[in-house]
Amino acid sequence: MSRVHLRQVDLNLLVVLDVLLRERSVTRAAEQLHVTRSAVSHALGRLRELFGDELFVRDGRGLAPTVRALGLAETLPRLLQQVERTLAAPEAFDPATSTRVFRLVAPDFIATVVPRLLAEVGRVAPSVGVELLPHSGTVMEELADGRYDALLAPSFKEHGGLRHEPLGSWPWVVFGRAGHPAFDDWSIAAWAAHPHLKVSRGSSSRPGPIDRRIAKLGVHRTIGAVVPHFTMAASVLAQTDLLITVPSVSLSSVATSFGLERHELPFDLRPFGLSLFRNAALGDEPGTRWFIDQVAAAARALRDPE
Repeated sequence: MSRVHLRQVDLNLLVVLDVLLRERSVTRAAEQLHVTRSAVSHALGRLRELFGDELFVRDGRGLAPTVRALGLAETLPRLLQQVERTLAAPEAFDPATSTRVFRLVAPDFIATVVPRLLAEVGRVAPSVGVELLPHSGTVMEELADGRYDALLAPSFKEHGGLRHEPLGSWPWVVFGRAGHPAFDDWSIAAWAAHPHLKVSRGSSSRPGPIDRRIAKLGVHRTIGAVVPHFTMAASVLAQTDLLITVPSVSLSSVATSFGLERHELPFDLRPFGLSLFRNAALGDEPGTRWFIDQVAAAARALRDPE
């Protein structure tokens, strides 16, 4: 594929193409753009040269898009919207009167941040809504496309279309039921001698930071059960002899309620870092910036109980 340099492209041509893709008619496109049919026809000729494709063929009285044009119809509107947002002066945002709904993607192990966030948003922005969504395998790409306003995720994740700011780090700890036999003589051998609970929405065989670390130490553990959500973990631990190794932020707030004991990890492992990600192109828009600040404040307010 030959490379096209942006300095060679007249962005007005893309506006014409967008209208043609919607109207499928030179006449109607000219009316929408408030120009002559001749101007639209001339622009279409330049577009055909730019893309090396006919783009449209005659179909009765209208125009039928080619396969190439149909592909452009999927991406062009979003591209033009991002250009408009980039060029437009930021609109004022007043949280006290706004009715905007912000979309936040967050893992369920930081559920303790949600009540604090919603309480603060409700206090200063009574008509603003917050939609919480789960992680997915394509969440980074979707955030870069502008489908969400913010993402809470491990700090090691990176994506070229995003900016991120660290929110803090938490030690890895072990939880088990009160009176668990492993805690009588706590050591790495005791840790490895009992089956473990793992929280995973994907394949349970995929090695994580814990398994990579113990592999270097020559230690093996047995995964006794896998659950898809952290909300299930505390109840399972309270009624079994399973152990779980997680960042302390995951279960510390509910450990006492379920009668769980917490112990330090009996080997060294780098603390778990959490970051707030936002779309690089949209993150400085006033409304998005305000919401980002609310999420960051709520997440940083998490305290690891002693």
